[in-house]
Amino acid sequence: MTVAQLLTPQPYTSASIETVGRHPLNFYESPSWFITELLRNVTLSGVIGEPCVGHGAIASLLRVWPYTKQMWTNDIDPHKAADYHLDATLSESWAKFPDCDWICTNPPYAEFAAPIIKNAYQKARVGVAAFLLTSFLEPCDDRADFLQQHPPSLVLILPRFCFRKDKRGTRWATDNVTISCFVWDKRAIRQQIIIRPKSAIAGFYKNPEQAISQERAEEIVRAIAKGELCNN
Repeated sequence: MTVAQLLTPQPYTSASIETVGRHPLNFYESPSWFITELLRNVTLSGVIGEPCVGHGAIASLLRVWPYTKQMWTNDIDPHKAADYHLDATLSESWAKFPDCDWICTNPPYAEFAAPIIKNAYQKARVGVAAFLLTSFLEPCDDRADFLQQHPPSLVLILPRFCFRKDKRGTRWATDNVTISCFVWDKRAIRQQIIIRPKSAIAGFYKNPEQAISQERAEEIVRAIAKGELCNN
């Protein structure tokens, strides 16, 4: 079967990160509290793959997580630092990635998310943790069968984050649907939904301008690993 490439790298320009509309390749950097909230609820461990690494927001924190044995990274954009530069929507790309216990990623949304999640689920020995629009639960044609056969073991529902400015570039705007962390743990025997209000999130910030430092985010990761930062 021939599969068309969904994502196509575009030449990088300084204007790319200033675009008010959709960002090139649907790239939006994850806030640090996405990954720290995940780690408060799921102990990722072993070899971890990040197929949509971007600027490394997720990978940089997983590298200081003491249970990470090894990491590999990928991004279709050749201008981003990664071990591989392949289209994660294509199954043949995943055949070239190393074996791994977990996949942890914030993939591009729209039509790109479903094929990436399906490929990730097949690749990971233990499970997948992915940050997706909560509406990913809707059994649309591109994922209905997958969700029926492999419902997530955990949906961690997060407060809205402003990834970009509005069309006029005057204020930070949110998506119409909030982001959730979907976890497919192949060992799980039950399903769970966890609601995380912003008041309960260590290091929460609403938009990139309010971001905490990388050092502070790493401190939160280490505190979680030591059991010093437990959920309420």
